[in-house]
Amino acid sequence: MFKDVPKLVERCIQGEKKAWEEFIEHFSGLLYYSARERLKRNGIAFGEQDIEDIVQSVFLEILEKGRLKEIREREKISSWLSIVAQTRALNYIRQKRERLLRGEEFYRIDNIRVDTQGHIEEGLLIKLEEIIEGFDEREKIVLKMNIIYGKTHKEIAGFMNISINTVSTIIARRKKVLKEKLKDF
Repeated sequence: MFKDVPKLVERCIQGEKKAWEEFIEHFSGLLYYSARERLKRNGIAFGEQDIEDIVQSVFLEILEKGRLKEIREREKISSWLSIVAQTRALNYIRQKRERLLRGEEFYRIDNIRVDTQGHIEEGLLIKLEEIIEGFDEREKIVLKMNIIYGKTHKEIAGFMNISINTVSTIIARRKKVLKEKLKDF
């Protein structure tokens, strides 16, 4: 589409709005692909919104911090952008995981959505939440993702960057505790 990427970069540096729009249009696919493939290669679970957020954050940082000025070999900007997107993808997921471990994400009882068939009744859900709160942070997330959200061992392992065996062990060990505490419920 663009034969002269270095000129496009220079126009962006000069603050030309149309150039920035062309830059985004030209490189969005590359950033999207680079971020998605890095997460796939690392076995990390992610959603489309995660990738879109990553791409947007890369463009935002480039614009706000004037990162294009740092590029010496502007004809090789594609390689640089690909590396930035891959690095940002890993950092984004790592930060998201840290927020989950601190309980700042959606793994709270008030954000849990039970399906229309009511596979988990509300009373049982509250009791499960109470019991799970007594476990350590990693166990809480593994159990909630598996029991409440129906995620597979592989999905959980990818998301948390731990082995499937570790996920299986946590689930098996803690399900025994759950069964014992729920037997009279």
